[in-house]
Parts: sequence; C-alpha cells; structure tokens
Amino acid sequence: KLFTSGLFILLHLDPSMPPMHLHVISCLLFFFTQNVASLDQPQPSEEIVRRSFAFDDDAALVKDYVLNHYKDTFREPNGTLAHPYLVPGGPYSQSWDWDSVFTGLALLDLGSAPNLAGSMKNFFDQTNLSTGEVTICVDPTTTSPSCSSDPADNQASGSHAKPLLIQGALVSADFTGDYMQFHAYKDKMASLLKYWEDVRLDTTTSLYTWHDQMENGADNLVLSPCPSPRSECWNDIGCANSLSAPDLMTFLIREHLAYAKFLDQWGEDGGDEERLKAAEVAKAMNDELWSEKDGFHHARNVTSGSDIDFATYVLGFPLWAGEGAISKEQASAIVDRLMQPDMLSNWGVRSTSSENEFYNNDDIITPYSNWQGPIWVNSNVITAYGMLDHGFDEEALVLVQRVMAALAADLRDTGEWHEDYNAEDGTGISADGFLSWNTLGYRMANDIAKQVNPMKF
Repeated sequence: KLFTSGLFILLHLDPSMPPMHLHVISCLLFFFTQNVASLDQPQPSEEIVRRSFAFDDDAALVKDYVLNHYKDTFREPNGTLAHPYLVPGGPYSQSWDWDSVFTGLALLDLGSAPNLAGSMKNFFDQTNLSTGEVTICVDPTTTSPSCSSDPADNQASGSHAKPLLIQGALVSADFTGDYMQFHAYKDKMASLLKYWEDVRLDTTTSLYTWHDQMENGADNLVLSPCPSPRSECWNDIGCANSLSAPDLMTFLIREHLAYAKFLDQWGEDGGDEERLKAAEVAKAMNDELWSEKDGFHHARNVTSGSDIDFATYVLGFPLWAGEGAISKEQASAIVDRLMQPDMLSNWGVRSTSSENEFYNNDDIITPYSNWQGPIWVNSNVITAYGMLDHGFDEEALVLVQRVMAALAADLRDTGEWHEDYNAEDGTGISADGFLSWNTLGYRMANDIAKQVNPMKF
C-alpha cells in the first residue's frame, strides 16, 4: 500500500517526470517500503540469534566430514544383494531399512540415488510375495540375517522391516524422475502393505502393532516393559504383536501415500483407494491414541488394553504424517510438549523424557542400542521436518541447531561420529565411526532454511 500510494503521489505532483527518474525513485521507494514492512514480521528469538553465530561453523565442519566419508556408506552388489546398496558404517555391515532410507535421502546430492534405489530393490527382492514378510536388514552373506551389531549373535531376526520401504523407493524416484524402475516391484509393494493388514491389525481398535521394539528401531524404548526376544523377560504370548504407537501409524499413513503416488505415476488405478486407506489409519491413530489432557498420542498394549502415556520421541512423529493427518490444534500441542525441558535438551529432543523413571544415557550397543534417553539424529530430523509442515519453523531450526552442535562437537572431540548422544552433555555414546543418518547433517540446515521437507509426498 505504501509503495502504490507513493507512486500515485509522485505522478500527481509531476506528471511529466522522465521515465528514467520515475524508475530510480520507484526502486528506492520499493526498497524503503519493504524494509518498513519487515518491521512487522516476527523476529527470531534471542536463542536463534545467539546460536546462529556458531551454527555456520558447526554446519561447515559437519558438511566437510560428510564430503570426506560419505562413500564409506556405498556398497556395490554383493552376494545375496543384487543391487548397489547402503550401509550405516561403524559396526554394521548389513543394509538396514530406515538407515538406508535416511542415508540415501541425506546424500542425494552426492550421488546416493542408485544406492538408495538398490537398497530398496534388495529388500523387495527378499520380500516373500505370498506373505509380505521381509526382515529389518538384508545381508550379502545370508537370506536369514541376525540383524545384530554383535558378530557372535547368529539368531535369525524375527523383526519385520518397517513400513518405510515404499517411501524410500519414492525418495529415489522423485529425485531421478524414474518411477518406472520400480514398476516390476508393484506386487511386492502391495504384498508388504497387505502384511500389516493380515498380521498386525488389531480389529477391535483398528490399530497396527509392532512385533517388538527391535522392529521399530528403538531397541529398548520404555514403551515396552520387555522390548524384544533378545530380552530375558520375553514371551511371545503377551509380548509379540502387542504394542501400537504413533510412529508405526505414521509410517503406515505415509507408506500408503507413497504407494498411491507410484500408482499415479505409473498411470494405474488404485491411488485414491490408497489415500483413503491412509486417512483411515490416521483416524484410528487420532481416535484411539490421542490424549487431549497430555497433548500427544499415547501408545497402547492392545493385548492387555493398557494405555502407555510415557513421553518419548515418537510423540513427534504424527507431525510428519502428511497433510490432514492431524489437526492444527494437535500439531500445536505436540510441538509444545516436545519443547518442554524434560524432552528438549541442549543437544536435541531426548529419546525418552528425563522425568521417566527409566531415563538414562548409558553406553549400550549389545544386545541392543539405548533409546531410554540419548539423542538420536534421525528422530530429531523427522520431527524437524514435521514441524516445518505445520508452520513451526523456528522450533524446527532450534532442533537442527542443537543436533548440529552435537555432531560438530563429536568431530572436534573424537574426529568421528557415534550413533547416539548423551542428552546431558552432548558426548557421543556408542558405535564408533557411525555414519548412517548422521549424514543428514549435510543437508538438514539448508532444508530448514528453505522450509523444505524433502520427504513430503
């Protein structure tokens, strides 16, 4: 309004003004009005400003480390794995489900697309077409991998891959524009989705269940009193296929949306049905798990019917579930809960609230990793991307700055990365030399600055 009014006054005072003079004056007037308008815009918090000075140095250090080490995650076809693939680094030589997806996402600009696509194809190759079963990792030496960081552990994994593989394929296809490379796997994709309907759906609540905590990737998370078959307390009756949580529901919503996009790109019918299914999963999540009192989705043991109200990192996942999955009010409540001091540390969002009786930052790698307190990069970046989708840009930046500070501090202190970080002092805990999703540090600052969720379907 200031700009338009100013031009009108100038022309009224001197209609004969030469065009060049008018152009110069209008440019100056536009610059002035833009700066005046900016005074009305929300200004960054004091913390954002303070951290920004160190943020650039941290980001530069992290990017340089990725540039020097990212190829350590790339593998050529080998043994049972017919396609190029990705590994996490550190003590892990297998190709893992969500490690591959997030590492591939992180390194797209550095040439990871063929390895990301290949990783997903390797999983599809080993998916049982009749049952939809496939393990959480694939190994070049066997078709019955243990999926353990312990070389002495030869027990075949009973954990199913997360419903994330179709999303991983779509990330690669979106980047390259080559959707048809996955058309041969259409039946495998449909089989993977059907598995969750046939085996993991609790028909009473319409909730889906994890077999165990190893399966969801948060190996010993406090949502289960007995996390996995590697625990002495484990009993299939009462433990297996009992836990439903918002992370699984979010993965399934997104997996149906990803499959819908593939069907659309292939010019085939069925996309609308998949989007409707995603909406049904979201409705079940909100109807059965949402707590108005606590402001986040709880977990539930569908076998016992018990409500599990522990605050853990998974409460942030529904932010990432896609447009319309949760309401604006729910998103605001979830973000507010995540930003509370028991969840948000100086190094990112804790895996488990510091108020939980089981909270700790112990160095654990066998028989499983520690999700009872430490900071994990992947869950923080997922949460930050979800915050962006709902307009919480400043909160997303806070998360990324703090995680970047932990990654940079680890490099300064040890010269390498670890898979998790002490929530109290930011020091690396376990799995020396870990790369995997920590390589998201290469792109996450730019994504947040540009307000881009690169996995938004």
